[in-house]
Amino acid sequence: MTIRKALLRAFLGLVLGSTLLMAALSFYEFRRSLQQEIAGNLQFGASTVLQRIDTFLFSQLENLRLWSRLEIMQDIRVGDVDKRLAHFLADLRAGQGTVFQTLLCTDLNGRVIASSDPQSTAMSAPGGDAWFKVPGNGLADVYMQAGHTRGGDTVALRTTIPDVFGQGDLGYFYALLNWREVLDLLDDAVARQTRSAVLLDATGQAIGASADLRSRLDTSALELHDWQAPQTGAISFIRDGRALGYATTLVGAAASSGYQHFPGLGWHLFMVEPTQQAFQPIWRLLWIMLALLLLTLSVAAWISWRLARRISQPLMGLTEFTRGFRKDEGARPITTATAISEVDELDQAFVEMLETLEQSRAQIVRAGKLAVVGEMAAIMAHEVRTPLGILKSSAQLLERQPNLGNKERELIGFITSETDRLNRLVTLLLECARPRPPEFKARDVHEIVTTVVNLLASKAEKKHVRLLTDLQAENSLLLCDGEQLTQVFLNLVINALDFVPEGGHIDIHTRDSGTDLVVSVLDDGPGIAAELRARIFDPFFSRREGGIGLGLTIVQQIVQAHHAHIQITDSPWGGARFDIRFPTSQPPV
Repeated sequence: MTIRKALLRAFLGLVLGSTLLMAALSFYEFRRSLQQEIAGNLQFGASTVLQRIDTFLFSQLENLRLWSRLEIMQDIRVGDVDKRLAHFLADLRAGQGTVFQTLLCTDLNGRVIASSDPQSTAMSAPGGDAWFKVPGNGLADVYMQAGHTRGGDTVALRTTIPDVFGQGDLGYFYALLNWREVLDLLDDAVARQTRSAVLLDATGQAIGASADLRSRLDTSALELHDWQAPQTGAISFIRDGRALGYATTLVGAAASSGYQHFPGLGWHLFMVEPTQQAFQPIWRLLWIMLALLLLTLSVAAWISWRLARRISQPLMGLTEFTRGFRKDEGARPITTATAISEVDELDQAFVEMLETLEQSRAQIVRAGKLAVVGEMAAIMAHEVRTPLGILKSSAQLLERQPNLGNKERELIGFITSETDRLNRLVTLLLECARPRPPEFKARDVHEIVTTVVNLLASKAEKKHVRLLTDLQAENSLLLCDGEQLTQVFLNLVINALDFVPEGGHIDIHTRDSGTDLVVSVLDDGPGIAAELRARIFDPFFSRREGGIGLGLTIVQQIVQAHHAHIQITDSPWGGARFDIRFPTSQPPV
């Protein structure tokens, strides 16, 4: 698996997991809070509507008790011959609006004496045995015809008419209460809402419902016995709503609490709302959350792709470079700047590692060359020095012979000089392959530089080259090997003399640089090309015809033995500049 895929999967998995978890927890909490809020509203609504029904019934019951004791009701004695009582009942019904359908007065035998509706005088009073006493502390007992509300339009109420001039009762006062008034209270409670209302009597039978249920169902046949009705107060619960034509419903149930001294009829009211409708806002929220989830995943995928690409692209570049490095060892990795510091650090560390490897390889190559030089030097010291000594001794013996001509003496001089040159070459090879450890003593660098200048002054004059010094270092004392530093400066100045044209000049400067002492050798020769500076200290590399390329190699060895550093740059005149930086803070070990 690639880093890009791993990062993409990890990032998307983290975002998806955390988002789904947060969405699930949020949905659960929102649903629970919404359910509690709706349940509380349903309970409050059921209690409020049932309180209004109790208040309405109390008002009508009190009217019935009051009217039955009016003086005009005594006209029953004379059979309401002047129709005064009938007109009064008609005025009472008209004053109550649509609350009552009919008001009746009968004698003790049930014959109608007076009625608010003249056509009902020939009728008999509501009969039947299904009457129950309405509880309360009124002036007279009121009875209600039980079961008449189930599918009917009226509810019959009855009370006695007392004889104010004697003992007992004169007859009965009937009021046919318009049940539509109670149903209107249910309709008003659920108007413009997705809720429904069901009114149950004390036996648990449905005696009323809101308009939406009446239009779809036979409410008189509703069976809700398995629904939990509270004894007092209000509760809420979730029930299967198939009896009402719903799947699942959230129910708020309230028990009748009565009004003033009217304790109520033991009725219950169920305020119901389908959960599909009740939780519709939460389902909308769920869809919104899913849309946000898809949007979040899209953004997360884009961000993770960009992030994985920014991380993996430099790594892939380094990988491709590593694979091709063996084919092209001079290649360099393509560095890509990113906003990720760790990747930049890895890229920089990789480049530094390659540079270190290249330096190590160069050092190994150089050590190999020096090893070859050492082997050659050992062989030449053994094989060449003895013949050279014999040749030189023989030439010296021949030079002592008398009667030698000028030609012979010249040839003998050639043998001696060339033998010395070969001996110096062998010595140089030995010094390069097996350098002598420096003997550190306190020496004045300015004194060493002056000695070198004096030794090479005559050679510079012959070539008409100005050899100058500018010794500005205040602390010129240095723990060093004087002979080896003399050899270093001699090699550098001799190299400069070989390349500087006639009339040129060579300068030797010293200066302080913090805790270091810097010695610079500058010339106005052709300089050293940038591509050759990395090889200039290699053994057997020489730009001079006839040179063997060991002088600067020895210089670098001595400089490194003194824990110093040598650097090649361009001089102000376009020639070469060698800067040697000697540490003065602590003596070399």
